Amino acid sequence: MKITLPSLSKLSPLFTLAVLGFASYAIYLEVQQVQKKSHDGIMDSIMAIDPMKIVIAAILVVPALLAIACYDVVAAWFFKLGIGLSRPLGTGLLGYSITNTTGHGVVVGALLRLRIYPRWGVSGKQVGEVVGFGVLTYYMGLSIVAATALLFEGVELTSLLSKLPKVGYLFEGDWFRYAVPVILLSGVGLWFLLVSLKRSPIVIRGHTFQLPGPKIGAVQVLVSIGDLAIASSILYVLLPDHHDLAWMAFVGIFAVVQLAALMSLVPGGIGVFGAIMIAVLSPRFTGDAGAELFASLIAFRVLYYLIPFTIGGITFLGMISFQNVAKKRSAASNREPSTNV
Repeated sequence: MKITLPSLSKLSPLFTLAVLGFASYAIYLEVQQVQKKSHDGIMDSIMAIDPMKIVIAAILVVPALLAIACYDVVAAWFFKLGIGLSRPLGTGLLGYSITNTTGHGVVVGALLRLRIYPRWGVSGKQVGEVVGFGVLTYYMGLSIVAATALLFEGVELTSLLSKLPKVGYLFEGDWFRYAVPVILLSGVGLWFLLVSLKRSPIVIRGHTFQLPGPKIGAVQVLVSIGDLAIASSILYVLLPDHHDLAWMAFVGIFAVVQLAALMSLVPGGIGVFGAIMIAVLSPRFTGDAGAELFASLIAFRVLYYLIPFTIGGITFLGMISFQNVAKKRSAASNREPSTNV
């Protein structure tokens, strides 16, 4: 029996509902986390953050989002989609502004892009390749930065992580700060070795996968590291006091915490990222500084996640509404009988 799958146009409303469902759940978790932690001291600490820090952090959000949007640009360049640079940049900017908060970047990111890329002749298969390429790009840079941080800051990091409730025992011992970097860097090294030596596509179960060359791989790493460096700088600027914590060391700490948050599979790492970051930094922030640290994390999440998510969500819904109106007008005009004068 032959099974015919519905077209993308018929599935589009379901895609939109799925994205809205993920987004609503992520916002619900966000509100729950803030409600659990909020009290007068925290709110006072938020209001007491230096306005200049807020301004600088807000300015940094723009290049941070542009950096992560470049994942789509590099993917479009590699797969030769022939849609220029502005289109994948805009799509990546819209997509990541939403999936940064909702999490599940593969599923939600694919749903979002299936509403945009096909307008320019990009097939569903190519959309899947762009999404997968973006995930690979991010984890390559994250692996390198996290591994480097564990190698150079591993003693302090593992000591702090081992104090986490319920899961701290996983980080005890020297094996963690050596084994994890070896695994991460070995994976990146093997990938570069593969793309350097194997020029022909890989075929798995009838599916063909084109491998990027070393040049594309190097661009992937640079874009991903740039994304992490700028994103971590936003939080670094918002900290009440750096307490001799160097910027480069903080970038490494940010990468390790982000890796742990992503492994939790919680949408956007909500709660997990903040909890681990507080555990890592709290020895430097005692007394009232603890409330200031949490206030900085709330400000970071609002600036880097919630505001772009709100703008991206409104833009996405507006775009969908415009497309639906255009389709109805086109269908209506096609049904009108022609008249001869």
